[in-house]
Amino acid sequence: MQVAEVISRYEHILAASGEMALAAEENRWEDLINLEIARRDLINDVTAESATPFADAALQARKETLIRAILAADEQVKSLTATWMAEMEGILTSVQAERKLARAYETG
Repeated sequence: MQVAEVISRYEHILAASGEMALAAEENRWEDLINLEIARRDLINDVTAESATPFADAALQARKETLIRAILAADEQVKSLTATWMAEMEGILTSVQAERKLARAYETG
């Protein structure tokens, strides 16, 4: 794979990561899942190649910058989904408590 192609693929991964973060911010959970699946394919493509450093220091630095930005976007998604998961856990706990209460007072 040519250096320019590798950089381009990392840029596409970063763009997909940004879209994932936006979907998480906007509570578009189904979109987030679909974006993650598409991004996984991009990551698989780029990691299938050997990870040898580029001879050009500027291009190697660009690649490293892209990887750091991808990881930062992942952390943002993780933070946003953790909040959502906590909310969902609270809702499920409430529903379970209601069911227990309903069973306790069932007649029959």
